[in-house]
Amino acid sequence: MQQCALGYAHGQCYGTLFLRYFENNLRIEGAMSLSPFWDLFFGAALITKAIWYFYERPTNHGVSKLRQLSFYLGMFLAFILLVGPIAHLAITKFWLHMVQHVGLMMLISPLIVLGSPIKVLVNSRDLRVKKIIVGIGRNILVRQLFRPEVGFLIFLTILILTHFSPLADAGMINPNIHEFELILFLVGGFIYYYPVMSGNPQPFTVPYAARVLSLFAMMLPETMTGFFLYSGNKLLHDVPMKMSDMNGIADQHRGGAIMWAMGMLIDAIWISMAAYEWIANEKRIADAND
Repeated sequence: MQQCALGYAHGQCYGTLFLRYFENNLRIEGAMSLSPFWDLFFGAALITKAIWYFYERPTNHGVSKLRQLSFYLGMFLAFILLVGPIAHLAITKFWLHMVQHVGLMMLISPLIVLGSPIKVLVNSRDLRVKKIIVGIGRNILVRQLFRPEVGFLIFLTILILTHFSPLADAGMINPNIHEFELILFLVGGFIYYYPVMSGNPQPFTVPYAARVLSLFAMMLPETMTGFFLYSGNKLLHDVPMKMSDMNGIADQHRGGAIMWAMGMLIDAIWISMAAYEWIANEKRIADAND
């Protein structure tokens, strides 16, 4: 700074001052509370989706009561995590952000997929909705998104970007970017789990073995992310302006533990379900051959 005062290295010093000014503005914005707009946005979206699903009478489309329960449970859990006190506290507490991450991407997204929402859409009572969804489903680019390998890469990319990139830093100091990450968790989770779970029309045939392998393989980056966050002795992301580095590291450790433990437990459930469907399918094939 003395060099700036003496007139030396003007460009470098002014650039440094600009970056510090920009960073401070981001931190001040991040210290603000979450805008009520996000409560209204997510609340309206989830309630509208649940009402639509009920209106369509999924039972008439061959969706079992258990799958319907799965959909409504996903909507209910999403509402808890996206609307109200948890959503507001997660702006400044990393461990609550990790609860949102694990909940939305690894639990709620597959619960929604299991509720067969696309099956209900393509058989919608509203012919206009049905025509639009069928048209979207025939789009070659949209279809490619639901290849299991593409979904895997999308899921993995979101996992890395939201924890080990500038996006992770921005999400911890800017509420709007934080909410954008939550949308990524939901969308990325839905795209990944769609082809590896049954109950919806599939653009591509995915062998049961590939489903189990994909779910098992995804467990590794998820648990390793939790491990790195839990075991690290330095901050891997920015923290709110009023939080000390020591408290930030402790918060990061709690978040990593949640990712590590909850991720493994939830993954084990989905792997077991996929394995059960695989075994049941093999049994049907054997019975048919007999």
